[in-house]
Amino acid sequence: MTVAVVSSIRKERFQTWIVSAGILLTAAIGSAVAGAHVHVVGAMVDPLNDAFGWSRGDITLALAMGSVVHAVTNIAVGALTDRYGPRRILVPGIALYAIGCALLGLAGPQLWTWYAAYLAFTILSSGASSIAWTVIVIQRFDRNRGLALAASLAGPGAVVSLMPTIVVGLVEHFGVRGVYPTLALGAFVLMIVPTWLFVPKTMQSAIPAKPRQPPRKWWLTLASRKVWQLAAALGLVAACIGTLLVHFQAMLIDAGLRPGEAASVALVTGPALVVGRLLTGFLYDRLPPLAVTVGAFCLPAIAAIWILAVPIGFGSAHWLAILIGLGIGCEVDVAAYLSSRYFDTADYGKIYGLVITVYSVSVAAASWLAGLAFDRTGSYAPALGAFAVGIAVAIALVTFLGQPPPSTRPRR
Repeated sequence: MTVAVVSSIRKERFQTWIVSAGILLTAAIGSAVAGAHVHVVGAMVDPLNDAFGWSRGDITLALAMGSVVHAVTNIAVGALTDRYGPRRILVPGIALYAIGCALLGLAGPQLWTWYAAYLAFTILSSGASSIAWTVIVIQRFDRNRGLALAASLAGPGAVVSLMPTIVVGLVEHFGVRGVYPTLALGAFVLMIVPTWLFVPKTMQSAIPAKPRQPPRKWWLTLASRKVWQLAAALGLVAACIGTLLVHFQAMLIDAGLRPGEAASVALVTGPALVVGRLLTGFLYDRLPPLAVTVGAFCLPAIAAIWILAVPIGFGSAHWLAILIGLGIGCEVDVAAYLSSRYFDTADYGKIYGLVITVYSVSVAAASWLAGLAFDRTGSYAPALGAFAVGIAVAIALVTFLGQPPPSTRPRR
């Protein structure tokens, strides 16, 4: 092999690495920025309450309303991304995300304006959701897909810890109404620049051109038993995740910790989430996928049983927070990876859109039901016990799916 040939091979490999790294960076930034709105709402609860007198329940109800709307928008965006490719969806989707985010600054003082603005934001921002960001990773990576997906979805874990500080600073400098327009401008720049630079224009459609075949009937894909079996399993796990995510600090206070101690313990959850996400992706690339999935599903069940059966102190609460963070980090990885392995990647957007919708609705509904159960019984035990049993059912559901078929695509 001549020196010129070796040099050409090295150059080609370097160019391939640059493209892959750029796509991964773009997806990581995009998923982090686009997913930050949930944490922004959490950080804006007190400022909105001070400015307009809205209660915490009034403000956070917008999130539940948005999760219902996502049942439609996620599947629609998934179908459009499969049909036209991620770049054609992301570029206008980022612009609409910024417009929707800025509109939130117009809400108030009437409560209905907050709900109207948030519903508008939910619809307008759907094109920049995690669906399109994961599609570009699915199309680019095959051999190390698990770790690539994990890295692209790890960004929101850092946002959990950073967003409260960012929002406090923006409120001080721009006031309550100025927070969302400022965030909109920052989000637009952070997402559009890497998307424009690194997402190839050739990355258009996930569906290969086969003119002699009839059009794909996407509704038949969504009607598949395996799709709903996977969605149901993830929904059952999400019920436990949602309860632990929303009510964890309250559980710690009930166990005897002071509010300040509970808040400091909860900070550990964010870094653990990132570690859990990356570790799950790493293991998916090296171990049987079902074994990794069952292990990931067990984490929130163990946390629930721990809360039910073991006294919690300040020291042990940190280990519990790490376990919960690891569990939260694993489950979104599971949804993205299994959606790409059990089914044709040409249908990935639609399937992941459906699965993540079931997951999100289950998180919102279960956290609400757990709160109702606590109001009636004075304890989280009934909800946690029921959700732990639900995870056992979820493990059975994914086990009956069997091992996903091996990839037939060129290894990348």
